[in-house]
Amino acid sequence: MSSSPSTTAARGLKLIGVLSLTLALGACDYVASFSKPKQTPEEAKAEGIALGAGCRQAGQSLEDCYQRNPDSLKAGIFAGWKDMHEYMAAKNIQTVAPPPAPVADKPDADADAAKDAPKDDRAARRERRERERAEKDKDASKSKDSDSDSKSSRKNRDDGSSKK
Repeated sequence: MSSSPSTTAARGLKLIGVLSLTLALGACDYVASFSKPKQTPEEAKAEGIALGAGCRQAGQSLEDCYQRNPDSLKAGIFAGWKDMHEYMAAKNIQTVAPPPAPVADKPDADADAAKDAPKDDRAARRERRERERAEKDKDASKSKDSDSDSKSSRKNRDDGSSKK
């Protein structure tokens, strides 16, 4: 059984396509390594020392510093954290707390309501209807309570006048 030249050519093209795709996808990591500059071991350790010192000054634990900087050398982070800890203890320096987030003044409740309001009109109308219904229900329950109170007070007055 012999295959025709056209099917052989088609198989060859498919094979070339698959091979080129495999090579291209396999080289993605290799090409990506060119985009970022390589650090020398000394630079990596110096960066770790700086990160560790900064973590200690900010009051972070060593484990937190490791978790926040997984790509840095742990030995460098430890060295920097330890050096900063000793320095801060010798100079009696307290940890630096980050400044509190700025709190905006709240001039009126309408601005808060507008901030919390939904963006689309349908939801805004639905919320307004629900608020109105809740207010009506509240008013209706208040009026029923006041009606029942006034009826009971009339009844008590009537009962009291007939007992006299």
